[in-house]
Amino acid sequence: MRKIVNPKQTRLFDQFDNVLTEKTRKRLLDGWAGVFRHVILELLPVETISGHFDPAMGRPTKELYSIAGLLLIQEFMDWTKDEALDAYSFHMDIHYALNLEPVTHDISMRTLERYTAYD
Repeated sequence: MRKIVNPKQTRLFDQFDNVLTEKTRKRLLDGWAGVFRHVILELLPVETISGHFDPAMGRPTKELYSIAGLLLIQEFMDWTKDEALDAYSFHMDIHYALNLEPVTHDISMRTLERYTAYD
């Protein structure tokens, strides 16, 4: 089952309001994470990736924009798989760039490897 959250869709309440100060929000918006979230994320080939999953059957996928974005950032930053997993789970700039809520997100090595096989 496919899970896709359109990055152009805005939320009624910004989940980062309680976490970021105005200075840190500005740093994120002006830095690479803001550019990634507001420009690059929506350009990722999510439709291609979603073709590998049944639209109704099976376990829900990870949010496909965030996974495709993580794979792109992993290549750009030249991270190992472990570094990519840590960033997805713990780094607020990655959460912001990938349009994820600012909480811990779990992802396993096997999941990362499965999605890597589709790129």
